Amino acid sequence: MNIKNLGVIVNLAAGSGGHAIEDVTRRAIEMFCDCCIIRPHLGRRREATMTVAAELSSFVDVILVVGGDGTMSDVAYSLFKEGADIPILGIGAGSTNAGPLITIKAMEFDKLDLHALTVQKVGGILTTLNNEQVGLGFNDVVLGDTVLTTLKGRVVQVNAVEFMKGKKIPASPFRVGTTDSEVYIERSAVEEVEVTLVHKGVFGQMFAAPLEKRYLGKGLAGGTSLAAALGLPAGIAITSEPLINYSIGHEELLDMEPIVTKTASFREHDEVVVRCLREGTCLNIDGTPLVILGTGDEVRLFYIPAAVRILKL
Repeated sequence: MNIKNLGVIVNLAAGSGGHAIEDVTRRAIEMFCDCCIIRPHLGRRREATMTVAAELSSFVDVILVVGGDGTMSDVAYSLFKEGADIPILGIGAGSTNAGPLITIKAMEFDKLDLHALTVQKVGGILTTLNNEQVGLGFNDVVLGDTVLTTLKGRVVQVNAVEFMKGKKIPASPFRVGTTDSEVYIERSAVEEVEVTLVHKGVFGQMFAAPLEKRYLGKGLAGGTSLAAALGLPAGIAITSEPLINYSIGHEELLDMEPIVTKTASFREHDEVVVRCLREGTCLNIDGTPLVILGTGDEVRLFYIPAAVRILKL
């Protein structure tokens, strides 16, 4: 690529934060010594990241993003809303770095070869709350009451409500489904909409994600393995027990099992609808808790193909 202007967005609070993130940012910028580097001041809030990304999109060729999955997702969502087609070069420096927007992880930075990069298009799951857009999930959209973060050098799950207040308080997850909960898919037909009920009643947590090659041939992944093999773009999983629980021990897990998972796939133009969740459930997109839900809220999920362009090795 002919990169003349490089935008830079860095989340210094990602993962364990600190000097390690600044160091990998400096090393990355040095690889673009012939470019005009534009690194605006970035506030801590999600809105600040999205605003900066939107502003950069009009006059840079690539945006270098250093941070976790949530930071990548926020930048990508901002570009999607702007209709911008500039690619993201993502350096993963977060707690998990599991999403497809990551070009390379910070710990593997020495393997980055700019001449080996190609532009790829990645699909995502557009999420709405009460018919208002919330964000795009490229790794997963999770409905639960805990989130993963780094605390004292360890990845732990913490209370989502307190995390959104800036506090990291380790907590055990609870089931977010109630006796009134419903998850169904409105499937586009030729002349009408067909409704498929996926689940009704109590459940542990729900996950939605684009279906990737990592599911192919892995029967342990359940129905997502077959859906991926057939080329279906996205799926949901509803678990009988909460799975975002890094503090659980072997014996506790064995006592909890068997864990039952329901899976269903959906296509472009289909809509996944979730209603009547437990008060305090968190809508979490790509590792970032965004909204605390009430029992009357309705979440809808849509698959968007080619939602963003990224640079991949």
